[in-house]
Amino acid sequence: LQYAEMTQILHVVVVGFHHKKGCQVEYAFPPLPGPADNGDHGLPTEWKSLPSLALPDGAHNVEQDTTYFLLPSLDDPDRAIFGISCFRQIATESLVSKSSDVTRSTVQKSVCVLTRSPLFGVLKAKLQLITQAYFNEKDFSKVSVLSQMHSNLVEMFDGEGADLVGGQAASMDISIRALVKTFRHRVVLLFKLILLEKKVIFHMFPVALLGDSLVGLLSLFPGLLEEGLEYATSTVKEGEEFRGSSTMKKEEEGEKGKGRKGSKELKLEKAEEAVEEKEEKGEEKEEEMKEEGEAEEIEVRDGVPPLPTRPDLPEDPLGRKKDSYGFPLSIFTLGNIFNSYVGLANLEHLTSKRVCGFVVGATNALFLQRKEFFDVVVTLDDEGAGIVDVLSVDLRRILSLTAADLRFADHLIKNVEATEDDGPAFEGGNDWLREQFRVYLLALGASVRSELATAYSDFGTSFVSAWRETVNGRRWMEEGRYEDLVGVQPGHPFAGNLGVYDMMLRVEHSVGGSEQARKALSALSSTGKSLSASGGKMKNNLTSWFRGVTGQASAALSAVTTPPETKQPTPTETPEEK
Repeated sequence: LQYAEMTQILHVVVVGFHHKKGCQVEYAFPPLPGPADNGDHGLPTEWKSLPSLALPDGAHNVEQDTTYFLLPSLDDPDRAIFGISCFRQIATESLVSKSSDVTRSTVQKSVCVLTRSPLFGVLKAKLQLITQAYFNEKDFSKVSVLSQMHSNLVEMFDGEGADLVGGQAASMDISIRALVKTFRHRVVLLFKLILLEKKVIFHMFPVALLGDSLVGLLSLFPGLLEEGLEYATSTVKEGEEFRGSSTMKKEEEGEKGKGRKGSKELKLEKAEEAVEEKEEKGEEKEEEMKEEGEAEEIEVRDGVPPLPTRPDLPEDPLGRKKDSYGFPLSIFTLGNIFNSYVGLANLEHLTSKRVCGFVVGATNALFLQRKEFFDVVVTLDDEGAGIVDVLSVDLRRILSLTAADLRFADHLIKNVEATEDDGPAFEGGNDWLREQFRVYLLALGASVRSELATAYSDFGTSFVSAWRETVNGRRWMEEGRYEDLVGVQPGHPFAGNLGVYDMMLRVEHSVGGSEQARKALSALSSTGKSLSASGGKMKNNLTSWFRGVTGQASAALSAVTTPPETKQPTPTETPEEK
């Protein structure tokens, strides 16, 4: 099979679960281009993870579900192809025809479509219907419905309907409103986190919720989902360094490894590092003197610290795709990986030195036991509310939402809650939410380009400093004078003087958006002209809320920290009783 550049629909694949062999390819149309005698219907080595991605962990716990994933292209290993998989299970006794190797009470299979462009949203409903029709046959040897689906999809996306590939094909029917309802103020934190190119894992179940959350989050960045994931599976090449000196990398790796290595290994590593540093010291000293001389010539305006000298970035692989604003941002390039779903077998790949950062999704609980490999872990609590666990104190400080960020988040939440789900109103809908984040991102870029501390401080000075060191931040700020971005006014869209309401937003965000905090905020917002009318009510709400939250903790703390001999006797106690 020759993969033409314009071919969008590559294969339709069926993956089944074998009681001895595990997940394996059972059918592919057109045939897969690997060796036909490999026992997996010609599955190429580059796609060896396909079966476990198409039939993910925990699939046996649901009757049906859908997952999205990425694989390296066979044309160019640095480029990605995209997969969407719909899996179901059926009782064995319901089958009218079954092979001899079917020994369990249920049969699990997944129908998967591999595409050159991300078509997750537009294919989701179609694939679910085809999978249901395939299962309704109750005879998995009848694959004509699958080959027919391939022909229909080719006609749709490679023929007259090729224009459907662009636009919002990837995020169609994926709710951003649900993302805001789940994470509330923290959706802004997640947005800023993606910009920092850290190691982030989303752990959710079912897998459809996981995929929709990640795809929805990426769709908030203009053009990123449609055009910016082409290199989201590529890793750093041997000898390439973009994110700081080799010495800094060794120090970071040493810090992370201290908790996992013995004292002998650490002493040996320190000795080796000392020798290496001694050999490099002569070369580095001359370079440092040169950098110091250059730094003295840099004009510092409005307290903006000068950027440190860093290795030059190679040519931007997404450069030809960028619009007049510089979108899509080059976030998932040069070793920063994205994948909507990964299995436990992918952990070794994620921890490779060739991977600088990643945003991935997982359903296997074993990932949560390996937190030393991640910077941030995103999960759901028992009630379905989003939890963002930032594992580093420094990163937590960098990601701390400013008062202006919290006002922005509150603006989103109020408009989402004020409109019906999937209603006709634009304000509060999915497209409206994407537009709000586009305005936010443009304001951030314009503020940082202005180099006015007063303009970008509302985004967080620590955050701006960290973002300017990322690959996507450097490219957007340094490499192109995008004509339309020049016309954007610097400053946070929700900048303003601090007030009592900002304090309440901070409290709600800090306690995780509890119902009691929202009631207190509602009481405060109803004051209108002044706080006098509802001040007492707000005070009572806050008082009872804080008592409920802290009362038991305070009593327990007092009981633990007050020794028995220091407790004051009650009036009825006699000296002997005391």
